[in-house]
Amino acid sequence: MSWDVRVFDEPILSFGGENQSYDIREGIQNFGPVDAGSSRAKLSVRIGIVGTPKTISAFKQWMKTCEEGIAGHDVQNPNLHPAFPGLDSAVGFRCSFAIDPTWESVVTEAEIISAATKSGSVLALAGLFHKHINALYEVSSAKPDVVICLPNDVVRKIVKPRYDDEVNEDLASDDSDKGVDFHDYLKGLCLQGRTVFQLIWPRTYSEGAKGVQDPATRAWNLFGALFYKAGGIPWKLTKTPGGHRTCYVGISFSIRPEGGTFHSCLTQVFNDRGEGTILRGGLALKSEEDHEYHLSAESSEQLLSHALCSYASANSETFPDRVVIHKSSGYDEGELRGFNAAAEKHAVRFRDFLALRDSRLRLFREGAYPPLRGTHLIMDDQNSILYTRGSVPFYRKYPGPYVPRSLHIRYFQSDSAQSDLAEEILALTKLNWNKTQFDSFYPITLGGSKRIGEIYQWCLDAPAEPISYSFFM
Repeated sequence: MSWDVRVFDEPILSFGGENQSYDIREGIQNFGPVDAGSSRAKLSVRIGIVGTPKTISAFKQWMKTCEEGIAGHDVQNPNLHPAFPGLDSAVGFRCSFAIDPTWESVVTEAEIISAATKSGSVLALAGLFHKHINALYEVSSAKPDVVICLPNDVVRKIVKPRYDDEVNEDLASDDSDKGVDFHDYLKGLCLQGRTVFQLIWPRTYSEGAKGVQDPATRAWNLFGALFYKAGGIPWKLTKTPGGHRTCYVGISFSIRPEGGTFHSCLTQVFNDRGEGTILRGGLALKSEEDHEYHLSAESSEQLLSHALCSYASANSETFPDRVVIHKSSGYDEGELRGFNAAAEKHAVRFRDFLALRDSRLRLFREGAYPPLRGTHLIMDDQNSILYTRGSVPFYRKYPGPYVPRSLHIRYFQSDSAQSDLAEEILALTKLNWNKTQFDSFYPITLGGSKRIGEIYQWCLDAPAEPISYSFFM
């Protein structure tokens, strides 16, 4: 048996002035974000703060450290651990990050203790912080762009978060709570009022914190996420196969809160700038034939038509030349018929319909290091595997904590070559604005879908209209 194996070069990203770089942090440092120097540039981010007097004071002190810049963690490997350039508007994100006393709301220790002692303490604590977050948007005449939520360690010990740092979800908590999640429930509450916040636990800004990334990396991740949530575009893709205007669609399924076999369809729609919207689709059922979830032909057509219209609305009423669907399950005949009907309706000529999931197939290379990121193996016309995580020559090491998995790509219908589609998936893994180290496993189309589903189940009044991806980060 002869399989086609190759290793892709690291995808190039575009930054300010259409300058390019392989590395996110290098690109931001040298050229600024995508719109730097243009009329669309994001020049300031207004930051609101909700926390206790102690957490607010500690975070402000850490932010002063960030303003001055932070040295890299490892002088022997500056590509993996670069210095943070600071928050001067002439460097880095070329943007000011402003805090004002009118955008602060203090949560007292007594309020936290009162909520913590109630039945359903996680919900009560989330409700308490939501009240303070919402107040900043309702009372302030000049509303903040994004609110930083700073619960103290008392809250953290009660709610037992899955992650101690929202901007680094690779660091999973060992004592994860199987019940309602504080972060997800708070996100669901804020969706109803369309308020954007960033949850930060004390470990992120505490001196000498253990089990977290180095200070410069934490600063890069945090301010990159704040910049995107405030409406800025830090980096974007440089090209798509054939140079077509492409609409990227990710489709996954979330169990409905009331249980049963019905699943809601969640769709993320992105353009090459990384501007994304979230749509809710129809219900899906598990097939007895392939044991995967599928939409009806009618729901598939409606869903993709809605996604294409959402793309056009954000792109001067121009529909794409090409649509790419990354689905968490395979496609049946009804779905393919529905998706093609929607593409025909909006004159989308090029169509690539793929399914992505974890693969149990592993590759090995000589020596002690895992396969290179970008290793792609084509098994046949319908199947290939791709290493989106692995050893990175630019970093001179494998930057992950675990043995990397491969991604299984199934090609159900495509106009593009398999290698082009796989290389595009690799590039889309670099559009995770919660982190600036390019080693995400899933492309952005699917990477946040599970998290979005977990948030939606706690949103009592989920928005029916398209909503920005930034609300879910």
